[in-house]
Amino acid sequence: MPKKTTTFASHFEIESNANVKSVIDAATKLSAQREAFETEEFTRSNKALYAILSNVYALFNKAVADNCIKEVAKAMRAELKKRGIRVQSNTPALTCFVRFVFNSDRKRAYNYATTLMAAVNAGIAPTALSDFIELGNGVEECKKQFKMKDEVRQRNEAVRAASVDIVEALQTMQPATTVSLPNTAVTLADGAQFAFIVARSIGDGKFELLRAVPTSTKVMQSCAVKELAKDLIAAAERAKEAAKANRVKNSTQQAAASITAKTAANMTVGELEAA
Repeated sequence: MPKKTTTFASHFEIESNANVKSVIDAATKLSAQREAFETEEFTRSNKALYAILSNVYALFNKAVADNCIKEVAKAMRAELKKRGIRVQSNTPALTCFVRFVFNSDRKRAYNYATTLMAAVNAGIAPTALSDFIELGNGVEECKKQFKMKDEVRQRNEAVRAASVDIVEALQTMQPATTVSLPNTAVTLADGAQFAFIVARSIGDGKFELLRAVPTSTKVMQSCAVKELAKDLIAAAERAKEAAKANRVKNSTQQAAASITAKTAANMTVGELEAA
């Protein structure tokens, strides 16, 4: 029988397959190392974050206990302004502490502050905050649990109710003025009741009317009415906050009682400054 011979091509194929396997095996090991690293690093970074949040929480409580929360919030707000970070007067005092320490964007500060607020309302001590967050499956879940779905539902219902009021008000409202736009015709489509005019704002409540939108739809009207409803609700909330701040100021002046951590945590920067 003829002797078997191994061709050059088959040698090359075997060697190539071995190289491929070697690379794949090495990559698989690296992937396992990466997974272990990420798991450990994630745990480590979370523990570090929770420790910082615990210290922020403890510092907030100390400012309340030392009866200097008002002055601290005011000083923090001024310093944040220097950094280019705007803190509105309706910002919760606890959020002000978080933004000062983390120097972070609004969303991140909101998540952290809401988690701390959940801890305050649950009566959790700063030393137990890490366990509280871990048992709550992290900052995001703690925030979700605190910000109840009922609040979102109530907010949506408030906007819908206010939208009805807005439409009724628009239907009977006396016009500020009447204008004529040359060569203009507007079609009110699919049940829309109002036309829309594009205007340029020139300040001081003055506008230059430019063009009428040729077709008004129910969707356009709904969007406009929704924004008007939100503005109506915001105005009512501002009035409520002003009244609340006034009550806080009066009660502070009359009782001269120290502010508790839970009370301060639910107060805005504006309310503290007014107190």
